[in-house]
Amino acid sequence: MNKLQPIFVIIAALICCGASAQQMYKTVGPDGKVTFSDRPQNGDKLKVSVMKGSVLRAVEGPVPAQPKIAPRPKGSGADASGGGISAAGVPSPELQHAVLVVALMSEVAAKFEPVCSNAAPLSKKFVTAANGWKQRNSSFIEKQRRAMADMAPPRRTALQGEVAAKIHEVMAEVLGQSTSGRVQWCDKASLDMSGGTNDVVNNVDVAMPLITYKSK
Repeated sequence: MNKLQPIFVIIAALICCGASAQQMYKTVGPDGKVTFSDRPQNGDKLKVSVMKGSVLRAVEGPVPAQPKIAPRPKGSGADASGGGISAAGVPSPELQHAVLVVALMSEVAAKFEPVCSNAAPLSKKFVTAANGWKQRNSSFIEKQRRAMADMAPPRRTALQGEVAAKIHEVMAEVLGQSTSGRVQWCDKASLDMSGGTNDVVNNVDVAMPLITYKSK
């Protein structure tokens, strides 16, 4: 039995072990414009969903009134949403976690295309799934890159090294399998990437720090 598991299992573990879940609201206006916020928006014609943990579900009943929240204190440290980088270039734990997860997913989509194309030359499933994931998550990928660029060089280098090490580890395991084993891995990875579960927007602990992050 092939015991190899796609790297999405590793990423799922990172998501589960990351910052504690925050609640986030997804609002769709009459014009179809989508807005994410940590507070609900009021309006009869607004369609509101609430994200908590890694689950997106419709709000039952009327949208709760928006609470009065005091302005966040200004300072050089990470902001209260956990989405900031200090003046010294150190990201909050929440932002660092989000950057790591998105960087890993992006590298999977890029690095494993040739591996899966060679394993099953007539199958385009992985390439199609990888391209679809990158298109659906392009805004988060761009935010991840900006956040990483704003970090202090030592912290950025450390994160890049961590991503490279994890990708290398899984790559070595996959390449060490038989052709049929690699095909099975690529098929499972393609399914995971195209199903939407691994889209950033469906993982609030990853999405929220990137949504609230304001590049320098």
